[in-house]
Amino acid sequence: MGNISEMELQNIRHLLTSAQTEEKKYQAYAEQATDPQVKQFFQKASQSATQNKQTFLQYLQ
Repeated sequence: MGNISEMELQNIRHLLTSAQTEEKKYQAYAEQATDPQVKQFFQKASQSATQNKQTFLQYLQ
C-alpha cells in the first residue's frame, strides 16, 4: 500500500471505529432482546459489522 495522507489515515480510523462500535452495540441489543426474531436480527447485524470490519482490514494489508 502506498503512502497515505493524514486525512486518509483519520478517515480509516473513523471507519474502523464506527464498525467496531456498531458490532458492540448490536451485540448488546441482541443480549437484551427477549423476542427471538429481534434477537436474531441484532445477532446478524453484529456479524455483518464484524465481517465489514475484517474485510476493510484486509484491504489495508
